[in-house]
Amino acid sequence: MLKKLPALTVFWGSSLLFGIQPMLGRTLLPSFGGTAAVWTVCLAAFQTLLLIGYGYAHWISKRQPKTQRRAHLALLGSGIVWIILIAILRKTGLAVLGVSSIPSLEVLFCVLVSVGLPYVLLSANSTLIQTWMADEGKNVYHLYAISNAGSFVGLLAYPFIIEPYIPLTMQWFGFAVAFAIYTLLVGVVTQKFQSSRSDIDQSNSSPKQVITDSPSPIQKSITPLLWLILPAVSVFMLNAITTHLTLDVMPLPLLWVVLLGLFLLSYVVGFSTWSERLLIPFSLLTTIAMAGIALTYRKTGANGGFAMNLGACLTFCFVGCTFIHSWLFHLRPHTNRLTHYYLFNALGGAVGGLTASLAMPMLFKTVVEFPAALILVLLLVIAFGFSIKKKGVCAFAVSNALIACASLAALLFSMQPRKDDRPVIHKERGFFGTLQVLEAKARTASGEGVIHEFVHGKTVHGIQALIPGKERMPTTYFTAQSGGYAILAHPKYRSGEPMRVNILGLGVGVMLCYARTNDYYRCYEISPQVLSIAKDPSLFTFVKDCPAKLEILCEDARKGLEKELAADVEKYDMIQIDAFTGDNLPYHLSTREAFELYFKMLKPDGILAVNISNWHLGLEPFVKAMGEAFNCPVLVLSSGNDYARLAFASKFAFFCRTPEKLGPLPQGAKIIDLNHFKNFPVPTDEKGSFISLINW
Repeated sequence: MLKKLPALTVFWGSSLLFGIQPMLGRTLLPSFGGTAAVWTVCLAAFQTLLLIGYGYAHWISKRQPKTQRRAHLALLGSGIVWIILIAILRKTGLAVLGVSSIPSLEVLFCVLVSVGLPYVLLSANSTLIQTWMADEGKNVYHLYAISNAGSFVGLLAYPFIIEPYIPLTMQWFGFAVAFAIYTLLVGVVTQKFQSSRSDIDQSNSSPKQVITDSPSPIQKSITPLLWLILPAVSVFMLNAITTHLTLDVMPLPLLWVVLLGLFLLSYVVGFSTWSERLLIPFSLLTTIAMAGIALTYRKTGANGGFAMNLGACLTFCFVGCTFIHSWLFHLRPHTNRLTHYYLFNALGGAVGGLTASLAMPMLFKTVVEFPAALILVLLLVIAFGFSIKKKGVCAFAVSNALIACASLAALLFSMQPRKDDRPVIHKERGFFGTLQVLEAKARTASGEGVIHEFVHGKTVHGIQALIPGKERMPTTYFTAQSGGYAILAHPKYRSGEPMRVNILGLGVGVMLCYARTNDYYRCYEISPQVLSIAKDPSLFTFVKDCPAKLEILCEDARKGLEKELAADVEKYDMIQIDAFTGDNLPYHLSTREAFELYFKMLKPDGILAVNISNWHLGLEPFVKAMGEAFNCPVLVLSSGNDYARLAFASKFAFFCRTPEKLGPLPQGAKIIDLNHFKNFPVPTDEKGSFISLINW
């Protein structure tokens, strides 16, 4: 059993290392509007902490065994105390977050403060134990594969076992217990290591010759540079693919876990003893996956198109990273340079992560890191092909490099604008996503004009017809058959009385079409970039031409409503939630506590309208569960596409305690019977998951 203890310790520590990542992402999401950018910034922070951990392992491994043991165990004990403090103070600390003008740096700061110390210590786990085992003359590089296998298990456990069933507070305390167990394991391993070194010193004999699994096939001056470049490209690719895919998929830890899990699995395969035989086949598979992305690049919409693009990206992530990590293993040094090797590896990962998640969004208005990552990987494939000198494989490698060039050309061609593409008249990128305004010519019986279309990521969130007499025509999801029903059916609107309306998620302000001079509208919009577009009359005029008294706040809607409730602000006749479309569902706006807040801010005959139009999530069980939880009748209407009216197919849920007072149902809308849907556990701030609602 003691012989297997180092491997068990490496496995357990790595499971904790990567189990904490989705847990922390889940913890921070509500404070930053639920945007997927939280996760990509977290990845960059984790890579930075990993670098610090490897640097710490390199430094402490040079100390005397007794000093190593005492210092490391003391820090691990401090880590236990720190985790417990974070578990206790978590809610208080998160309440003041999300107010910075640079949220990326705020997320980075939160990661460093909340899990910095324990994460650094866990990051040193594999390197330290490999170093101790190498001092005893052991083969050690296989422990890195075991480390990544443990990381893979830790990731899988979170979305399927931990998140749906264990409250978030208990997750933090459970992490403290698991970290204490890890500390105990390390204590036993270090005691064994110290005893072994003492025996060597007392016998005045030299340590056993340090060996490695096999001598590195390539020993060139460029090798240390490749130790840096290869992990930098693989981490850059992971972040880039994550950003690309989460433009259209809600930022649940599930998708993050899948991508990061494939990344770790590629390390398991890449650092296996037989991985070098896979180098050439995986370089070929990488180019084939590249061609698959080129073929599916534009197919990111509904009706299965996104699934094709998703499959191609996931395949490329795994085979591309496996190729890179196999090459990295191919370049492994003698174990007397082991800590240098892992330190360069971590430095490269930190550079790649920070570049993809922080630098690229600041420098570019679109997700250029995705095609950039693909190009970088193909350049590595080409470079690898021309670096092989073995007979019999050189010609194959060169032909593979040529195929990579052809795949690269195909990708660049697929990214070119098509003739039917509408011109982009405005482009922006911020922490909450990429934004574009497209323009199209239009002609109607009342005259000619243009149509402006607001696209967030790949999802259209608003359209305005800038045609004489049509400027205030409701479009997209807000026609009379969909979101507009919440206004038109309200008894106050039908009797001409003034209404108080609150909109969570202004967008470009299409719902302001229903505003009248005697109404009051308050709107929340978390993205400063979206708000800037909505207020620009050269792009959209809904805000400028709104006849009602209008107040727009640039902040998280839930935090804003909590302030209103505390200040005893007058309640609303209608509250509309337009934050669930585009498959980017902010979890903190969809919990029991959030809906309790909505109902508290509604008048007795008020209407809570929720836009549940969503490509990949069937939210009917969710609204059914909320209606039952608050004993409030729910009416769900669906409507089809009507392109002549610029109307999109949509689903809206209307919560109203006095449904008998609502106006007649609009023509063209269909009622969805919620009795046919399965029961769904109501999510809370502490516990819940939407995985079961994904339309696989």
